[in-house]
Amino acid sequence: MNYKLTKKEAKELIVNKLSHFYGVSPEEATYEHYYKAIALILRDMMMQGRKEFHNEAKKSDSKKIYYLCMEFLMGRSLKNNLYNLNLTKTMESALKDFGIKLEKLYDCEPDAGLGNGGLGRLAACYLDGLASQGYFAKGYSILYEYGI
Repeated sequence: MNYKLTKKEAKELIVNKLSHFYGVSPEEATYEHYYKAIALILRDMMMQGRKEFHNEAKKSDSKKIYYLCMEFLMGRSLKNNLYNLNLTKTMESALKDFGIKLEKLYDCEPDAGLGNGGLGRLAACYLDGLASQGYFAKGYSILYEYGI
């Protein structure tokens, strides 16, 4: 999957998400709006990549890995996803034109803590490793009503 994005394309996507999902212009948008707009852009890109990966996995009839763990401590994903998709500099540059600092957006994201540490962080690392190596893997856990 090609995750290339120019600064101009990034700005257009940001304006589109702000307008379509929140009904605000870039001048009216809060840091929370910008955070959610960037998260939606990344989600859309990753979902396209996921779809392509699943189609390839089906064609190759590859084995699947299912990882069951009591907890997963994935942590915050915005910074991680921007880095992994090699889009940090592009988004930082696009946001700068709107007067927004990317570092401040990272603070808008709540920690997705599902457990209390230890094995949960290890489980997340296992899944990151499997994903980065292109394995068809899924993680399953119990549903916490209240995480950390």
